[in-house]
Amino acid sequence: MSPTSPLTHELQTLRSLTNYPAWIFEELRPFLGTQLAEIGGGLGAFTAVIAREHVLRHPDASLDVFEPDAALFDALGEFLHEQFHPLMQAGRLQTIQGEFRSPPQQYDTTILVNVLEHIEEDGRLLDSIYESLAPHGTLIVYVPALPWLFSPLDHAVGHVRRYDKPRLRQLFESHRFEVVKAIYMDMAGILLWYLFNVLGRSRTINARLAQLYDRWCVPATKFVEQRCGAPLGKNLLIIGQKP
Repeated sequence: MSPTSPLTHELQTLRSLTNYPAWIFEELRPFLGTQLAEIGGGLGAFTAVIAREHVLRHPDASLDVFEPDAALFDALGEFLHEQFHPLMQAGRLQTIQGEFRSPPQQYDTTILVNVLEHIEEDGRLLDSIYESLAPHGTLIVYVPALPWLFSPLDHAVGHVRRYDKPRLRQLFESHRFEVVKAIYMDMAGILLWYLFNVLGRSRTINARLAQLYDRWCVPATKFVEQRCGAPLGKNLLIIGQKP
């Protein structure tokens, strides 16, 4: 993958944010187990949050990170070695190159943050995850929401689709997961995404604007949505459990 590709630029920008990934983590934290898998580690933006806020704080926790892209995998490994060398040395944080494959009942939690929208056969992946989870295991998925927000930027970074809540809930239930949480997030981001990426037809993230939004808008949006909820949002978090 070219280091200047839109996807790489997006992943680099996401790694520079703090409030946005922290908000996502806060919403999914109660559902984390101890034997974790993250599918699509990218450049490690969310991997670092899981490792720092969960694996380091729970001595019995471990995290396997799958990344199919060779260039991203190398960069991911370097970043995690720099940030979490003791965890990697202890075997509690591992990177695995290639598509997700796992023995049955290997994990109790599988996490996909901004990944499922890249997968053409999303249902097939959910079947694989279901088999990899122990009974009562948890699948956590965070995706771009609202199909009418699909933009040239979505296409440039390899998104196949954006989801709405009914479609994603149906996908989970049709692949044997019981949905225990499904919420829209980042309602304030809808307008900016529509103006810059749908109407403006931007094909790259404006890193400086994203950092300003992360610093000033995300805390306010989080405050409101955690108290009042969001009828719609730029993104969607869904959590399913294997019976």
